[in-house]
Amino acid sequence: MKKAVALFFVLPLFASCDLFVRTVRVKFDRETFNEQRALWRSSDTKNYQYDLDASGFIPYRGTIFVENGEFKKDVPLHDDMDTVQMFLDYSTIDEVYATIEDAFLEYHDTRQSKRDFYYTEIVVEYDRTNHIPTRIVYKYYCPPNLAVDGTFHYGIENFMPTKQADN
Repeated sequence: MKKAVALFFVLPLFASCDLFVRTVRVKFDRETFNEQRALWRSSDTKNYQYDLDASGFIPYRGTIFVENGEFKKDVPLHDDMDTVQMFLDYSTIDEVYATIEDAFLEYHDTRQSKRDFYYTEIVVEYDRTNHIPTRIVYKYYCPPNLAVDGTFHYGIENFMPTKQADN
């Protein structure tokens, strides 16, 4: 009888655990993402610059310079902005693509607690000439009792291939 009573109270606890967990399916157009990424890679563009605009808890606005496919330097819009280190995931177009994919894979088809923050959708717009992301928005679930600080909106403008610098 004691076992029956214990089971009566314990089983609902185990069953209710699933009430606080859900499988996350991040909405993301992966097909277009992969097509644009392949076209970007096939362009073999290694020297370029672009303006990066990151808005959110820690903003950044400046011009990024890339030589031989590697981050060379940035020129922030304001002299007091020393935050490019926080945005190295967006320091080359290859890094931008990798960062978007990593964000998708981190949460897609995972089980997340309803008490945690997680991405629900990644929206990417592309420059169909240069095949680069021009707007990246991370939409997320956040429970009412949790404050989330982060940067979730990125823009890339004024992309321009450049000549390789003489060494």
